[in-house]
Amino acid sequence: MTEAPTTAAKSGRRWALLVAIGFLLLTVIPYLVGLSFAFDRRFMWLGYNLDDSCVYLSWMRQAADGSFHALNLFTTEPQHGMALNPLFLVLGRFASLTGLPLLAVYHLARIVFGVGLLLVVWEFLVANVASSRARKLAFLFVCFSAGIGWLPAWWESRSILTPIDRWQPEAITFLSLYLSPLFCFSMALQVGILLLLQRGERTGQARYAVAAGLCGLILGLTHTYDVATMAAIWSAYVVVSAVVAIRRKEGIGPVLPTVLQALLAGIIAAPGALYIYAQLKTETVFHKRMEVQTLSVPLYWVLAGYGLTFLFALLGIYGAKETLKPAPTSTETDADLTVQEADSTHELLFNAASLRLLTVWLLVNLAVAYINVPFQRKLLQGAHFPVAILAGVGCVWLIYRIRKTVSPARFRMKAVAITLLLGLTNFYFMARDIGNYRDNRAQTGIHRTYLLPGEINALNWIREHTPPGTAIQPMPWVAIVGEHKIAATDTALACFTPGLIDRPVYCGHWGETPDFSAKLQELTDFALPRTTQARRIETLRNMRVQYLVFSQKNPDETDADLLCPLFRGKIALPSYLTQVYTNHDADVYRIDLPAAN
Repeated sequence: MTEAPTTAAKSGRRWALLVAIGFLLLTVIPYLVGLSFAFDRRFMWLGYNLDDSCVYLSWMRQAADGSFHALNLFTTEPQHGMALNPLFLVLGRFASLTGLPLLAVYHLARIVFGVGLLLVVWEFLVANVASSRARKLAFLFVCFSAGIGWLPAWWESRSILTPIDRWQPEAITFLSLYLSPLFCFSMALQVGILLLLQRGERTGQARYAVAAGLCGLILGLTHTYDVATMAAIWSAYVVVSAVVAIRRKEGIGPVLPTVLQALLAGIIAAPGALYIYAQLKTETVFHKRMEVQTLSVPLYWVLAGYGLTFLFALLGIYGAKETLKPAPTSTETDADLTVQEADSTHELLFNAASLRLLTVWLLVNLAVAYINVPFQRKLLQGAHFPVAILAGVGCVWLIYRIRKTVSPARFRMKAVAITLLLGLTNFYFMARDIGNYRDNRAQTGIHRTYLLPGEINALNWIREHTPPGTAIQPMPWVAIVGEHKIAATDTALACFTPGLIDRPVYCGHWGETPDFSAKLQELTDFALPRTTQARRIETLRNMRVQYLVFSQKNPDETDADLLCPLFRGKIALPSYLTQVYTNHDADVYRIDLPAAN
């Protein structure tokens, strides 16, 4: 190998690392702005999908407290639990050892895994994209591109029947990097699996299949359903490769080593997913969570969510097909396949196999999001990678079609302009989060992004004065909305409780709490003047909790005086509720129910 390619490869990796670090630092800005709005409140460092992040924090809290077992702390239904997600087990133990707050570890992991994900993406680009300009533009598109969800016709809508780039984080790499260490970690494994299987195919070395299988094993234990996606993608790629070989009259002989390596990787990966599946079949509470429907929106909303990026991807498929080199020979080494450099459309991708993999990845990843399972849309995770990579290739091809030669300075200017255009929804997304921080309201509509200091103190009192496993229920904030309708307007404290103090709640999360809506209505009605004592006692028996927390104490909330006189001091407490702790922001009540007849 010559010195020039080595220098170019090192330079490219250095560039990718700097861009990745700069990008992840950019994603911290909205959180820092949110912190600046805190004043005398406690900023919780979460915005979009706050409720799902609270689930991960609850797992981390259990791990930090020494458990290897995970309970669903958003319900008081009987359960025996499951093995802790390995990712959050490690993060929780890390927090315990270092003394860092869970939220600090959560975002540190997001940044570290985010950089790791982007470096794996770069290695995949180095292995498949011959043009250095297309490679860098594809990398920028992976980081920043989205669709047309920013258009005013959809942007203000609360419906999910809109382009996915404005509301579905796992469908857009930028949003995953901005919001979730779990998405960063699992996506890195997804790209890594394909990169390793591809290297195994090119070199004939089984060690790559073994490494891919180990990645699949970890993926199965941490983000299980993505294993099915990766299996579908590579299986389809092998089938298409076999069909191509047969049409060339080569027979299936050249494809057999790839098939054997795929089987080896699958055998190694399968136990992780099967282990989680077996646990879900025997743990009713977690099985109910799996059956909560998160269905895919119609395909045109997915394509709109990729927008111009998707159109560039189609150009990439066409342009790469025009400029393909011959397929690699079996004597080529890994280095030969990954250090080529080209700046013309004569070499956009290395070979037909690269184009075949990217095209199959795109089509299959979109297709699996419509198989008949309750969690359909979650299977879209990873589809943005082939769209963005092919878009980078297509954009370079188009630039060269318009003008045969483009100076480096002019190309950089075009690249920045196009990247900013494709990233508009993501920039709007961050601006929306900043606005939500200003208004102390997450996009869910029922969660504050700041807690009151007294609320934290009340939960800490419970943690210090009760044994592990003590069930509690922070009461929702209620108000009169619309035309005399009484509704819960905030459930933030219940959502944060499991992650803050490792105590279960009766009702705390739309998906983790079985029959969430019905239970939230019970809590909304609990303190109303019209609710009878018999009904309150029945509700408390069903809840199976030992303490209630009330924090809607702001004296200016006149609605609360009418709706919660029981807790606002307007009527006497019943004998089965005893106030055991109070501060300016929150009260804690112990429940002592009369014996059942």
